[in-house]
Amino acid sequence: MSGILLVTLLVAVAVAATAWSVKSRSRWHGNGLMVLLVAELLWAWLIVAAHGGGFPVPVWLAWGFSQLVVVGVGWVVARWMGDALPGVDGRGWFHLSTVVAAAMMLTLGLGSALLALSAWNAWRNWGAGVNDALIVLTVLGALGVILWLVAVGTMVFFLLQVRRGRHRPAPQEADAVVVLGAGLAADKVSALLACRCDRGAAAWRTLERAASSATAPLIVSGGRGNDEPCTEAEAMHHYIAGRGFPRDVVLEEREATDTTENLHFSLDLLAGQGIEDPFIVVCTSDFHVMRTERIVAMLREERGANGRPFDAVVLGAPTPKPSLPAAYLREYVALMIHRVLGRA
Repeated sequence: MSGILLVTLLVAVAVAATAWSVKSRSRWHGNGLMVLLVAELLWAWLIVAAHGGGFPVPVWLAWGFSQLVVVGVGWVVARWMGDALPGVDGRGWFHLSTVVAAAMMLTLGLGSALLALSAWNAWRNWGAGVNDALIVLTVLGALGVILWLVAVGTMVFFLLQVRRGRHRPAPQEADAVVVLGAGLAADKVSALLACRCDRGAAAWRTLERAASSATAPLIVSGGRGNDEPCTEAEAMHHYIAGRGFPRDVVLEEREATDTTENLHFSLDLLAGQGIEDPFIVVCTSDFHVMRTERIVAMLREERGANGRPFDAVVLGAPTPKPSLPAAYLREYVALMIHRVLGRA
């Protein structure tokens, strides 16, 4: 029992430290390794619990198999990322460790299933004397399996929604196009942010073709991070202009630090241009569409109550291949947090 309590305490401390680090140091390379540590500690919890129940061998074998899975996933993803490891933004190893940690977390479903089955069989064969510890282990193992099934099911749903946002056509009428910022690579847009800019420029071109004269502005929105030499809006404007886009229709919103501020400040910028009750086209990465739609709905309700209504459609830009595994996983977690807390 003391072993279980000790490992439980270590898990709690590791989870708290990881949550704090991810929130306060989102671009620290060690965050992925901290998640991996949490996963290994959870495996340690399963192994200690199995020892207490008298059936450690199956769980030990499952742990060994999980290590092989993680090594295999790491090798495949490293090959997938190719030249992006370590990456022009210096975060390639962080992206890789994030995927490896997620793979380790998923293997916990196997450990939970073996713990539940082993405890259930031991409980059934116990005879007249019911062992309360085995009942607890059966329930905990079953809960672990249920959580694993929920995680896999919601991930599949998330991926389907990502595809829907990526293939959504741009409308032919709107008052503005807003492109949401993302991290820079030095003073230039990253490959991921370039895709957002391209999607925004294409959406604006759709408005231009549909109207006799193009008057809708294209707003590039993003402030300056602590590790960035300029604002994201400036880098985005430079990138778009360098591809022949007319500079006079681009407005820079240079203060936003998150998606809510991207939208809020961009709408204020439009109000300053005399555009009231606007319908806007929001362009972001495909994996970010669902959470952006939730933020749009919350902001629409808030601003509508204050007499500043607006409407919006969110379009998804393709995610560059090297960034795809880690970006999808991180956004999936962020979306789950947003559903629970209302923010992320």
